[in-house]
Amino acid sequence: MIEQIKQLLNEYKESLLSEYNSSKENEMVKLDLLEAKIKEIESKMESRKVNIPGLEDEKKEFSYFKAIHAIRHNDWSDAGFEKEVFDATRKKAMSMGTSSAGGYVVPTIYIADIIEKLRAESTVIAMGATVLNDLQGSPIQIPRQSGGATGYWVGENAAITASDLELEQLSLTPKKVGALVKLSNSLIKLSNPSAEALVRSDIAQAIALQIDLKALRGTGSANQPKGIVYQDSINTLALGTNGDDFTFDSVLDMEYELAADNALKGKLGFIFHPAIRRKMLKTKVAQYSGDTSGEYVVTPIATNEGNFQAWLGYPYKMTTQIPINLTKAEGTSLTEIYFANWAELIIGQWGGLELMASQETSDAFEKDQTWVRVLQEVDISIRHPESFCLCSDAKAT
Repeated sequence: MIEQIKQLLNEYKESLLSEYNSSKENEMVKLDLLEAKIKEIESKMESRKVNIPGLEDEKKEFSYFKAIHAIRHNDWSDAGFEKEVFDATRKKAMSMGTSSAGGYVVPTIYIADIIEKLRAESTVIAMGATVLNDLQGSPIQIPRQSGGATGYWVGENAAITASDLELEQLSLTPKKVGALVKLSNSLIKLSNPSAEALVRSDIAQAIALQIDLKALRGTGSANQPKGIVYQDSINTLALGTNGDDFTFDSVLDMEYELAADNALKGKLGFIFHPAIRRKMLKTKVAQYSGDTSGEYVVTPIATNEGNFQAWLGYPYKMTTQIPINLTKAEGTSLTEIYFANWAELIIGQWGGLELMASQETSDAFEKDQTWVRVLQEVDISIRHPESFCLCSDAKAT
């Protein structure tokens, strides 16, 4: 495509030279600008080329399969570009104080598709969580305001009472999240772009789901980040002694919890299990006590995403990772609902993915498999607990 454009430009240039000699200088300036633009486009396209077997520039596209094969056999003869990437990244890793002994690191720049897939699979990121990439060192200290100035009425010639701006630190420390993928050696040898894309997607999904789950429910122990459920001082909404139905009134109550703390701002929205959406859409307006056949609050024919979101008043995302078997007193089959300014959820990421491959693990040798381990260093925290509200006793059925 680029070559054809260049050819057309050359033809156009020659035509101008022969037909418009009187205005040659002006036209040449225009052509020079066009050629500069074409070179810029060509440069951008070069960095985004798709890895298709048979193309002479295939070596410029990072291949997971080539890298995995080279790591497993310690033979980089057919993976020169991948070796350059690993060597360059190891130097970068050492300079930022990250141990890379015995491992290989794939830099972020070469796994843009995995990053985009991770973001698409993660509900908290989709809702607006703040992601800090390429962090260096540990711990990372992020200041947050814990107290502000206070106003006073002052009499004539009286001193104003002083009030200081109070700050504290939010600390992020890297914790490893990993995925283990079992690959057939025959599949690796194929170097098929579709197969490699499938593996990349599988890796991204596995890591994304773990980050998503721990952002919501991480305990802060056993090498996990601390998720929203276990954060101190967040807002909560209790529906009943044994739990109860989550209704549109409950939506207003959760909204109020943030509003009362002056935190009803930013990227607001809900995250809950699909069971909550189903129950809310089945809500009917009773015409008399005990009536179960009244009109739906939200007409079933209009239960598309936009209309339901309009009833909620805020965007929402659903995930089946939220449990629906929680208990409270005698209540069972309960679940959690999160309402927050999601920009206040901080996800820190150190470096790129660490990639290791082995055929000696478990029964991989006898099954002619290679097991690929991918690690990412991540930590999660929240800036202000007032920006979050949790309901943990909503009936799922």
